[in-house]
Amino acid sequence: MNIGLDIDNVITAFDSTILQAFLQEDKNKRSNGIVNKKADHIVRMFDWSQEEVDKFFADNMENLAKILRVRKNCKKYMDKLLEDGHKLYLISHRAYPHYINPEKTTVDWLARHKINYTKLVLSESPDKTKECKNYKIDIMVDDRVDQCKKMIKSGINCILMKTNYNKSRMEGLPFVTSWEDLYRRISTWQ
Repeated sequence: MNIGLDIDNVITAFDSTILQAFLQEDKNKRSNGIVNKKADHIVRMFDWSQEEVDKFFADNMENLAKILRVRKNCKKYMDKLLEDGHKLYLISHRAYPHYINPEKTTVDWLARHKINYTKLVLSESPDKTKECKNYKIDIMVDDRVDQCKKMIKSGINCILMKTNYNKSRMEGLPFVTSWEDLYRRISTWQ
């Protein structure tokens, strides 16, 4: 099977790193901290303007991407999927202005963490439907509800990786909570 995997929040522990960076940066702004604990995304937890959020990501995302941790058991189960004969396509929207050199940053991070995969595909937009169709992806795993819905509407099987920020808006999407759960789901996929 051809399996598509988003990188941030599927392979990486993206949210925990970004939350810590936002908390630190907030001290340099108004120091109000988290003002909306029930927000559906980290950027809406703070009282920052959209311009401040955009500038933060443009100034910091590439460096933050270099220090992201691997999600628990990700490498173990990615290796098992490859051993089982599946192809793993890492499909991610990492682009300017958040990244100056997205491919190098991503390839270096994957090599440093010894992440094995079939192909890295940097999508032109957050909507990865085109790339999924080009690479004949059988199942795509993403953490963004809106992206999963778009892919499913386009005929692509999509599984949502549940996070703290999407759990209240999963809207009946097929989901997994861990890499072990994902491996089981893929192993029994018909």
